[in-house]
Amino acid sequence: MATWFTSDLHFYHSNILRYCAQSRPFKNVDEMNLAIVDNINQATHHGDTLWILGDVTFGRPENSVWLLRKIHCRLHLISGNHDVDALKKQEFRDCFESIDVYKEIRYNGTKICMMHYPIESWNESYHGSFMLHGHCHGRPTQTKGRILDVGVDTNQMMPYNIDVVCEKLSKIPYKE
Repeated sequence: MATWFTSDLHFYHSNILRYCAQSRPFKNVDEMNLAIVDNINQATHHGDTLWILGDVTFGRPENSVWLLRKIHCRLHLISGNHDVDALKKQEFRDCFESIDVYKEIRYNGTKICMMHYPIESWNESYHGSFMLHGHCHGRPTQTKGRILDVGVDTNQMMPYNIDVVCEKLSKIPYKE
């Protein structure tokens, strides 16, 4: 079983097609929504874990529930600013095994901190921990250290595998 990360799916958000036109060259939101789900399912296997670091949907939650149920991974949500209304719906919340604002996990001895927003200082940032976030759609931040935007706009609409994340971030010096 593998662990994966993604963010900023923005299901049913028509303006995201203009805002992120280079990374989302789709004719409409239906095409975008299905491409994201297909990409996740092509990369992952049944039983894998997928952490979504916020902004799942911008549309009606019941429409996004249909899409989330097509994903064959175990889903965990780190809530984002566009998830507030959807989280009011039990049917949407039921798609996830856990829902948090901030979460820390360990993988091969390394702490991985997750939040929708990039933050300047995270737990053990001066001791080699990683910070994963979304929200920025690939725009650079001023934050230094082992930090990565895992949004779909930064990875050709694909999720990030935990081993790839760890390999990439372990090459970056600790926060100074």
